Amino acid sequence: LKQFSPFSLLSAPAFLIAGLLVPGKMSVGQEFWIVAAGCSKEQGSSSEKEAYLAALKSNSTIASRGRGAEDGPWKFDVPDGDRSLLFGSFDNLIRLTDELQKADSSVDSILHRLERQYVELDPKADFKVKSQRQEKTFLEYLKNWQWDEAKYPKTRSILDNMTLLMSVVTKLDEEARNKTAQYNEFKTAKGNLAKKEGASVTGRDLVDVLTPDVVKINGTADDDFIYTEHITTVVVILARGTDQEFLASYETMVEKVIPLSARKFPGLDDKDGNSLWRVLMFKSAAEAFKKQCREKRIIARDFEYSDDGYRKLKTQREQLEDSVKRQHELVRGLYQAAWSDAMVAWMHIKAMRVFVESVLRFGMPPRFASFIFAPKPGANIAVRKALADVLAKGIPSGPQDKGGDAQDDEEYYPYVSLAFIPFNVPR
Repeated sequence: LKQFSPFSLLSAPAFLIAGLLVPGKMSVGQEFWIVAAGCSKEQGSSSEKEAYLAALKSNSTIASRGRGAEDGPWKFDVPDGDRSLLFGSFDNLIRLTDELQKADSSVDSILHRLERQYVELDPKADFKVKSQRQEKTFLEYLKNWQWDEAKYPKTRSILDNMTLLMSVVTKLDEEARNKTAQYNEFKTAKGNLAKKEGASVTGRDLVDVLTPDVVKINGTADDDFIYTEHITTVVVILARGTDQEFLASYETMVEKVIPLSARKFPGLDDKDGNSLWRVLMFKSAAEAFKKQCREKRIIARDFEYSDDGYRKLKTQREQLEDSVKRQHELVRGLYQAAWSDAMVAWMHIKAMRVFVESVLRFGMPPRFASFIFAPKPGANIAVRKALADVLAKGIPSGPQDKGGDAQDDEEYYPYVSLAFIPFNVPR
């Protein structure tokens, strides 16, 4: 097993998270490390943890200068010693190594999917972590990280806590998907009823063109639209320069067209010169008239004017607009909360993994020192060496030759090492 090595009898576990910081914020794509080495078993580890912290802070390669309070290192308080996590037997630890790695990967995928969808919903998304009745930025959460005893009591085994954690994260993901689908349905309905803006009248919905403020309806024979038991009104769109030809022929295109009934709607011509007209006829002639229009490449629109219909549509659009706004805020809040809960779960998965791998590597009882810091950009090799010097008391930093059975490309360090990227969506 990779976890067992000649270094397993040496003192030292310490946890450390490292990442590249931008002053005042954290950059997208920034990688963090979690590493662990052990404290001595024979004595209380509190003073040793403080000594580790002082050594990390005094190392110029690890603790970058000139970036204010965002440098680190900071403590990362993973339970150890008498208050450590429960795991049962050694066989359980071996199984947990694989199970936690799978859970880590699953939460990673869900978390970044939530991140991406949250940013798509709100490009100015504010990622805050709510944990233990406090709301913090992600970096503040890391700097003050503590095991959440209320959510994941240490009296419960690691396996049971992991199972509960994965159940909660999976439900969050499902709820986010369902609410997003509902939101998209509202958006689609809004889009179907929305005004089709365009320069050409041929592509617009006539309900948005022939509105009450441009249509004359007085209940008289001079109305723009007349609908009776036998009479109906057909709207046609004439291309530029075809109106005279239409006026000369429309009365004879089919029988039962009312003579002299063609009327242009003034002021509605589009930029291409298309104009809107209406023609009165008997209802029995309407379909035949529309067919003749198509054969002559005249656009006859299926449209029936109604003051009440227009007002109902306007009201429906306003209601849908309000519904979409409410759904947007609901889904936005859901993503904000789901991302926060998933991040809290992910960090606890990381802590469980480091605990398990530390026990496998360094043995019992588990005693850890825990820290977080942000290394200098592009200095991974130097930082690895400095970590080995501080945490493993001068043991070579690796990559190392671990014997004939080791893979050629397998890197080994005298401390447990994990890596993760909390944010990977550009914004």
